[in-house]
Amino acid sequence: MFVLPSVSTLARTAALGGFIVIGSAFYFKSCIQDGIKQSGYYKESLSILRSHRGIAHLMGEPIKDGRVDLADNVNNFCTGKEAQFQVPVKGTKQSGTLYLWASRIEYDRNWNVDRLELGLENDPGRRVLLRDSSQMLVNEEN
Repeated sequence: MFVLPSVSTLARTAALGGFIVIGSAFYFKSCIQDGIKQSGYYKESLSILRSHRGIAHLMGEPIKDGRVDLADNVNNFCTGKEAQFQVPVKGTKQSGTLYLWASRIEYDRNWNVDRLELGLENDPGRRVLLRDSSQMLVNEEN
């Protein structure tokens, strides 16, 4: 004879399952964030930002990076050959968004930071251009 479990047993099982699912989602999201932050293009982009004297003075040091909005897959994505991210950054004086575009020719090659812009929270209509590799190539040819 089959006996149905009590409602309280079912509720406890559902709650435990929910905690496991939610915990797993947060864990995997954290792993993806860590993977992005460990990438060469991400590290290089933040290095360029932090070493720019004018930006360091404008934002205030130290400049810290925040978490990328993984739900925004229009502005934050990586295809394996192209990457584009909007990284929240914050200094002691101002906050802003670091816009980065990177690419590589093949999967086994190094990434190149193609373009890097900084948008400041206090001046939302403007961006500071930190790197434009298309301009760098034109200058190298002359």
